[in-house]
Amino acid sequence: MGCKRRAGLGLTAQRSHNGPVQAGGVPQEMIEVMAQPRYGHGGRVRIDIQLLRALAILLVLAHHARIPGIPGGFLGVDIFYVISGYLMTGLIVRDLDRRTFSFRNFYARRIRRLLPAAFATLAVTALVAPWLLDIGEYRDFLKQLIGSFGFFANIALWQQSNYFASGALLKPLLHMWSLSIEEQYYLLIPLVLFLTPRALRMPLMLAATGASLALCFYFLTRNPAVAFYMLPTRAWEMGLGSLVALRVAKGSGGGRRVAVRAACLLLLLGVPLLVDESGHPGVPALLVCAATALLMLPGLTLAPRPWLVPLVAIGDRSYSLYLVHWPVYAFANNIFIRPVPLWVNIALLAIVLLWTELQYRLVEQRFRHMQVTGRSLMALALIAAMTIGGTMLATKGSEDDPAVLARRPNSGLAEACASNGSTLLPDACRTGPGATTQLWGDSLAMALAPGLAASLPGGLVQTTMPVCGPFLGIAPVNDRVQTPAWAKRCIAFNDAALDRAIRSRTADTVILSSVLAQYAPGVEPYDLLVRRNGRFVRTTQNESEILAAARQTVEALRAAGKRVIFAAPTPDPGFDMARCRARELRGVPTVYPASGCAFTLDDDRRARAPVLSLLREMERSGVPVLSVAPLLCPEGMCPTDRDGIILYRDHAHMSIAGSQWLGRHDRLGQKMRAAAR
Repeated sequence: MGCKRRAGLGLTAQRSHNGPVQAGGVPQEMIEVMAQPRYGHGGRVRIDIQLLRALAILLVLAHHARIPGIPGGFLGVDIFYVISGYLMTGLIVRDLDRRTFSFRNFYARRIRRLLPAAFATLAVTALVAPWLLDIGEYRDFLKQLIGSFGFFANIALWQQSNYFASGALLKPLLHMWSLSIEEQYYLLIPLVLFLTPRALRMPLMLAATGASLALCFYFLTRNPAVAFYMLPTRAWEMGLGSLVALRVAKGSGGGRRVAVRAACLLLLLGVPLLVDESGHPGVPALLVCAATALLMLPGLTLAPRPWLVPLVAIGDRSYSLYLVHWPVYAFANNIFIRPVPLWVNIALLAIVLLWTELQYRLVEQRFRHMQVTGRSLMALALIAAMTIGGTMLATKGSEDDPAVLARRPNSGLAEACASNGSTLLPDACRTGPGATTQLWGDSLAMALAPGLAASLPGGLVQTTMPVCGPFLGIAPVNDRVQTPAWAKRCIAFNDAALDRAIRSRTADTVILSSVLAQYAPGVEPYDLLVRRNGRFVRTTQNESEILAAARQTVEALRAAGKRVIFAAPTPDPGFDMARCRARELRGVPTVYPASGCAFTLDDDRRARAPVLSLLREMERSGVPVLSVAPLLCPEGMCPTDRDGIILYRDHAHMSIAGSQWLGRHDRLGQKMRAAAR
């Protein structure tokens, strides 16, 4: 096989009648590796695409292995999206223009390319999962598994977790969300192009890509989880690749200057080094996707070089590498109660690369040309059914497991009490008419509510909103979930909660409560949205701002004749106590903290130093504070369970049963009312 250069970023494979030759001194076997028709469409060899794939998977791998200095490695997925849009659209348009397009052939190619390797990964992961996951994570794994086999893992994961939250690190099939979005795009794009006249393909794709981008940026400020997980808000990335393919199909788009391509390459290499997850997929994703699209336009020649061989090999294996790497790291995240050490993540690369090579050779390559028949589809369906069925059997009867019960969401008196700010006081959020105590706060207040309700004979009314602390005129804000629009709803919610307290004729005591981590400087990546003279100002976390808001809240309540107490956060040692105890009960391999699942008040003080400092300043400024730490940590030692009850549901919130135990055992409600002033 010889290789002949052409104008275009890549090579064109030519069959020589004179037999195998070498080009430019490059070994023949290297040419055979790099000049595979599958790297492009229409018989074109695209070494550049394999290099882009290699860059994409290396970025993702570095991100998930937590390699320092590459905070934006997740952008590798966005690079993959553009490449996928380009390749799929190019294949479809080529066949449409030749009048050889067949839906059956297209989907048969997709099945051969995607399903054997994906199903193999899912089956192996399902076999390992029961030996490494606690029962709660294993139950969540079943939903992820069903979603992955059904091409809606993005929806299943959207309902389970925020991709960038700590709990997401425990989900072995978290990465399948991106493949589900691709598969959904593959289902739609052939039909769209088939039904669209040739002259309208570019305008339609341009309009659809623009609409998807606009929708993405709209939801980034209103519902970032939707922007991240859903096809309509991510389709623009594949749409950019489709636009490039349509332009190339028209015979235009070549001749890009070297300077433009150099700038694009700098963007691909530089942006992941400079950005973090905030506001993703936002402007950084747009820059990376645009750069990827421009780099795929024809215009330059790329000749084979020996140093490219490893990168091309990585690009060729990028699909299998993407599939298998995350389950390995997710299992490690489960085994380690505290963050996995960097040296362990690096060592795990050996397992990742071995699994990748085995899957690439034994599955991906072997089934690349399989016949897609009714029998082969039945075999794939049988693999899916057996894998899901086995997992369902393994989780049967786990609903009553103590670890599962402990990790149930604790919204307080009812699920409706986890208000999103649009409602304030459903009937379910009070123990009855004439309640003498109002509980006002964020998720910490929600977690304390069952215990307060169990120990307040006068009754309790709950006014809570997750993350939204009970401080007037101020709210935490970031670029992920707690957007400025959310923060304004939080401020409005607190205004309504104050109004409810003032209007109540029976509630003479108000218990304020907050995790406080979202307000204390340097603890979590939040800013503050502050209302000043009717205007909203975004500022960095500032202790004086939160102290002023706390004093204002207390003074407003006292002016209405209410007694006030602030319930300090429950102890937090910096690791998930419920998960630790769940793994202990299940007996799965676990690397525990030095003191096991229990911890000391000194551990808590070290983990929450900024929050405890803020609490002390609140007390000095006149806000009465009652800590539950002495109740939960007698003699300075904090157990994670008492009387057979797991006290916590995560690293900072009490479980429903744990909260009720605290209320009854230590008369929590009575102590709160007695300390109020």
